[in-house]
Amino acid sequence: MSPNYPEDVVFLDLWQDKMFLGQEFLTWLWLASEIESRFPGPGGSEVEVRFEKKLTLEMGQGQTRSQVVCQNPDRDWTEAFVALGLDKKVVKGSLTIRTTAYELAFNLPADTLAPQSVKVTMGAAFTEDDEPLSQAGKFLNQVALIASLRTILDHLFKDFLKTRLSSEWTTKELPRLRRFLEPMILDRKNQD
Repeated sequence: MSPNYPEDVVFLDLWQDKMFLGQEFLTWLWLASEIESRFPGPGGSEVEVRFEKKLTLEMGQGQTRSQVVCQNPDRDWTEAFVALGLDKKVVKGSLTIRTTAYELAFNLPADTLAPQSVKVTMGAAFTEDDEPLSQAGKFLNQVALIASLRTILDHLFKDFLKTRLSSEWTTKELPRLRRFLEPMILDRKNQD
């Protein structure tokens, strides 16, 4: 059963109106992962989330659009924190999600929240049987791990929305993020 939208609603307009949620989610996930890299995962599990190597932040649209790409293999996000202070939001990030069994590295754009360029690495907790997997077995294993990535991202997004739409957003989460950012902003002002 599909939702009943008024006839004058254009899907593209609806998508563009809600695209800010992806930007807010990625911005929140980045900052929250800098504070504490472990998050509750599906089924009571725990996952580690880290932004690695590259962050893209932007604000505005069309001719007023301003973008900064921070490439940093050492995870020094000073430039990204400055951009955040200028009201830019994360629009794409390179992330790694780790569980006890595997690690998934991928790019995540805010406009679709669909993982791109997924690379799977099996963790130390994974032990292969005496018989190596066939090509089909390896392929099916990769598909299952990528499907679990989607499940993890859905879980993180639902947790974000639950917090974002509750009073906890203004009473707990925003103050926590501001306390984390304040020293970096003060440090940057002292350098200028």
